[in-house]
Amino acid sequence: MINHSRLMLVDSVSYTASVLSDDLAMRGFDNVQTVSSTLDLPAILADAQPDAVIFNYHADQPDSLIACSTIKLMAPQTAIIAIVSPGPSLKSVRAWSKQSRCIDVIIEKPLSDERFFMTLEDLLKVKVSLRDLQTKTERLANLVPEGALSAVENSFNNEAELFEAAVLFTDVRGSSQLIREMPPREFFELLNQLLSAQSRQINHFQGSVVKYTGDGVMAIFRGMGRSYLALRCALELAHISSTQRLPFGVGVAEGLVLAGLLGDSNRAGQRRQYDVIGATVHLASRLCAMADEGEVVATRDINVVAKLATHNSRPIGNVAIRGFNIEVDCVALKPDHQSPAIQEQRA
Repeated sequence: MINHSRLMLVDSVSYTASVLSDDLAMRGFDNVQTVSSTLDLPAILADAQPDAVIFNYHADQPDSLIACSTIKLMAPQTAIIAIVSPGPSLKSVRAWSKQSRCIDVIIEKPLSDERFFMTLEDLLKVKVSLRDLQTKTERLANLVPEGALSAVENSFNNEAELFEAAVLFTDVRGSSQLIREMPPREFFELLNQLLSAQSRQINHFQGSVVKYTGDGVMAIFRGMGRSYLALRCALELAHISSTQRLPFGVGVAEGLVLAGLLGDSNRAGQRRQYDVIGATVHLASRLCAMADEGEVVATRDINVVAKLATHNSRPIGNVAIRGFNIEVDCVALKPDHQSPAIQEQRA
């Protein structure tokens, strides 16, 4: 645990800093960064976030306590251990610590017993464990959609949320043949690059990725302007398709959807999954299947609402779609030679 810790020693006196560094090294604290000037702290803390800081207080430098405030401001998760001589200095530091709440532990000099090193080791164990837990949490957060995170944070129950949304799907064209022609690892790397690029565009246009669907992505757009943002995003994605080795089509539809956590919440260890379902989702998926590579197929209704001017659109007309009792009026759109985002910037 000590070997994985990040420790900083702040001491303006070179002799005491050297003695402390040697003592720490003898007890296995090898990863120690020594700072002699408090003026250097902001630049150092900008690059390094230590688990703990040992602050050696000298009575002739009372203003140096401001360094503890700097550390807490720039690295709030860092534990600060102040080592102080007994007498007036100790009393002064305790009073300052009580007022500022910047020092976690105050140790009285001399450090002749193991109390200081035991305290330091215990603090580092806690900080390293918390850092590892935070890293795991951040990695897990990347594995679940934004809606699922909101559901967990808000103690989401078993009730699904009903709301209006624009739903977008992408899907690689001819993927079955491509995966037979390419080495699996190469196909996986290309697909990963493609889906990552699609996700960035979706986030750029204020959409949320719900899930990856094998060789495509499903996303939703909520709130005011969702029709416009979804179609703008779809055209940008279609433009990307022309630059990819894995070409794909895009489908967009708008309407009511249900979002929630699927799975049994009453059983320990039961896996739950966030999903968005409904007729609108199925429609967007069917429209995506109709789209050629580098093309967007959307309902005429969402195209009218979005009021997105594009010269490369063609009416498809009423189409019978599997699972729907009535025909759906659709339109196909292709991006102009330049990407829609570039055109808007130059307009």
